[in-house]
Parts: sequence; structure tokens; C-alpha cells
Amino acid sequence: MASGLLATIRNRHFHSLLGNLVTAFFNVLSFALLVRTLSLPDFGEWVLFIASYGIMDQIRTGLLQSGIIKFYAGVEEETGRKVTGAAWYISLTVTLGYLLLSFIVFFAAYPFLNDAWHLFIGWIGILAVLSLPWNFASWILQAQHRFDKIVQIRLVQNGSFLLLLGALYLLHRISLPYALYAYCISMALTSIYCLFYKWTKIHSLYFRTREHAVELYRYGRLIVGSMVSSSLISYSDNLVIRTMMNPAAVAIYSIPQKFMEVIEIILRSFVATAQPTISAAANKNDFKAVASAFCRYTGTVSILIIPFIAGLLLLTQPLILILADKAYLGATDVVRIFLFSAILFPLDRFIGVTLDMINLPGINFYKNFLKLLLNIVCDVLFVYFFADIRSVALSSFVNIIFAVAFGYYYLKKHLDVRIKDIWIYGWQECIILLNKVINRRPIVK
Repeated sequence: MASGLLATIRNRHFHSLLGNLVTAFFNVLSFALLVRTLSLPDFGEWVLFIASYGIMDQIRTGLLQSGIIKFYAGVEEETGRKVTGAAWYISLTVTLGYLLLSFIVFFAAYPFLNDAWHLFIGWIGILAVLSLPWNFASWILQAQHRFDKIVQIRLVQNGSFLLLLGALYLLHRISLPYALYAYCISMALTSIYCLFYKWTKIHSLYFRTREHAVELYRYGRLIVGSMVSSSLISYSDNLVIRTMMNPAAVAIYSIPQKFMEVIEIILRSFVATAQPTISAAANKNDFKAVASAFCRYTGTVSILIIPFIAGLLLLTQPLILILADKAYLGATDVVRIFLFSAILFPLDRFIGVTLDMINLPGINFYKNFLKLLLNIVCDVLFVYFFADIRSVALSSFVNIIFAVAFGYYYLKKHLDVRIKDIWIYGWQECIILLNKVINRRPIVK
């Protein structure tokens, strides 16, 4: 059993999971510290700012991450240098564009922004520059399946931010500006760490070619729309709540999003390892293997998250009190609505990944874009008629049902997949994983 456990700890699936656990653990602690020290309105503004930066980061990530994995993994060293150099050229162009845009918005919209957003807009472009080296290193390391090093990166970034917040707390200096400065410093430290260990491969910029840059851009732009549309769903929720209700309601609504991190840890970990597996099968035109991988990953994650959903449903209020305080108990029903809808998260996510990998990113984009539109319309209508954040959660439940139905319909046109196969393959894979941990061979009938 010990040798089986050791083998499990050393594999890439575990390292991917560990990286997400590290991120979630430190994020929860940072979240709990900020939620207890900032006022409800200030914390609501912080949540909206982090979401705004997240959208910018998703655009850059969507444009390059999948392309790097597709064109870098498994190629000759010379080709790899050209791909990496082209990716650096695109990422620098996008990041400098962010920096310029942030200054333009700062001066153009200054009269219409409050003090908090004067600060945020002035720094958001700089934040994009500071985070680029470590983000790029993570993409390269993922393509190399070096999830152990990604764990180190996330530990440095999230750990340093928490330590800085802790120091500010002890000095009684936590405020929106200081929280932002601490966040920027943590990004800079992490980038310096990656540059020191030469994980960024920034020297490859010299080997860039126009051919590879165009290839990366053409592939990446198909992914960006889908990824950004998906990310804007949560952002649109916060924006509608802040506009039609108040910033304090945004702070309340952020609580269930933290609960969802438990589900996202498992989901992101499996998606990170599933993407190259599905892509490899698709590149060989082995669509039977693609369907098998889709069913296996979707079923496994769906089964694994059920105990977590059940536990979170039973302990919702105590966990809210641990995470925040009594002022946030109004989020209880919202959390429970999200948890009930979370059972569909793996099916929605892996449908999207599979559509991208079989060269149908356009369908995945339409799925996520229509999901976003439906979410915004439902948010506005539900809040207008009910003026309650629970109605926003119900809106999210409606759009995930739509997205799964839409995506599954089109996936069935190209792959031989069935809902019952998802559960069958999922149970089989869970048994295999359990046998690996206890060092037993799976029973073959």
C-alpha cells in the first residue's frame, strides 16, 4: 500500500491537484483575512477588481496557453524554441496593449470613477506586466507536464500574498490600496522566482518566427472568445448585483464563489491533465479514444465531487461563519443553489474542452456566448422583479442546464457518447484510482 501511495503522489494528476489545493488554501486564508478587515462595500469593490483583472488574464491565457500545449509539447527542440519565442512576442504585445489601455481609461474615465477605481485602473496594467513571466512559465511547464514546478510557482505567489496581508494586519494597515500593493508585490516576486530558475524561456524570443506567431494567434483567437465568455458569467453576476443593488451585496455573493473553489480544485486538476490526452487522440483522428477519454474524465470527476457537495450542503452555515462572520449568513441559500447546480459542472467543462480539442472551438464559443447572454438577461429580469441575490444564483442554474443541453447535442453529432457511458467509465476509473492507492491490481472480468 505504501508503494502504491508513493506512486500516486509522484504522478502528474496528483501534482496538478496539489497545485490547485495550494492555490485554494492560500486564497481562502487571504479571502478570510480581507473579508474580516475590509468593510462590506470595500470588500465588494475588491471582489469586482479581482474579477476585472481575471478577465484580462483570461484573454491572454486563452490566446496562448492551449496553443503552447498544442504546438510545443512533443516537438523537436528547435521547433519548440520558435513556438516559445512566437508566444513571448504575442504575450508581450498583448500585455503592453493592456498597459496602454489602462492609462487611456484612467484619464478618459477619471471623472466617472470613485476613489477605489482611480487606484485600481491606474495599477491594473502594471499588474498585467508583473504577472506575465510567471504566467508564461506555468504554460510552458504545463506543456512539459511539469506540474511539480507549477506547485512551487503557486506556493510562492499565493503564499507571499498571504504573508504580506498578514504583516499588514499585524501593523493595522490593511486597506484597499495596501491590499493592491501587496498583490502586485506577490506577482513581482513570483515572476522573479521563475526568471531565476529559467522556467520562462524568455531567451527564446530571439528565435521567434512570423509563421509560428500567426499559427499561434489563429489557433488562440478561437479559444479566447469561449474562455472569456465563460469567465464573464461570474463577472456579469457581480456587475448586475453592484449596479442594481449595492457593493455590499457583491460581497455577500462572493461567499458561494469561494465554496465553489472546492469543486473547481478537482475540476481544474483533471482538466489540466485531460487536455493533452484528448488532444493527442484527436490529432490521430482516433475519435473512439476521444469519446472514451471524455466519458472517463467527466464520469470520474462527477463521482468524485458528489461527497464534497454533500458535505458542503450539510455544513454550509458553520463554514460561512468560519470563512467570514454572521454578516454573511445571508449567502446560505445562494451557496446551496450553487452546490445543487455544481453536479453539472464537470459535464459542461469537459464538453467544452473536448469540442476545442476536436477542432470545433466555434461551437464551444457559441455555447458559452449564448450561456453568457442568457445569464445576463435572467440576472437583470430576476433582480428587477425579486431584488434578491438568490435570484442571481437561480439564473446561473438555468444557464448551466442550457449549456449542457446545447453542448451535448453538438458533441453527439461528432462523437459516439452516451450519458450512461459517462457513469460506467467514471466508476471504472474511480476503482482503478482506488486500487492504485492501495497497491492492488484492478480485477479483470
